[in-house]
Amino acid sequence: MSNRTGIPDNTEKAAGNRRLPVRRLNHHTVQVQCPAGKPLNPCHPARARELLRKNRAVRVSRYPFTIRLLTQDQADRRHRLYVQEAT
Repeated sequence: MSNRTGIPDNTEKAAGNRRLPVRRLNHHTVQVQCPAGKPLNPCHPARARELLRKNRAVRVSRYPFTIRLLTQDQADRRHRLYVQEAT
């Protein structure tokens, strides 16, 4: 825009000078599902990493990042399976 008249310059209408709208996605939360698959409240990514590391959840999808919680019985079976594979 011209400083003197307030009339937009032709150069501002060019595609190179125009700012495209930025689609902001919420990367600060992880979607969580109960063992039955129903959605729960989202959690912080650090909490999701902790649940995955302790085998209390499994990844359902990568985008949007979604985890599904496991029941205690499922978590115990997965832990035993990994222990058997390691030995």
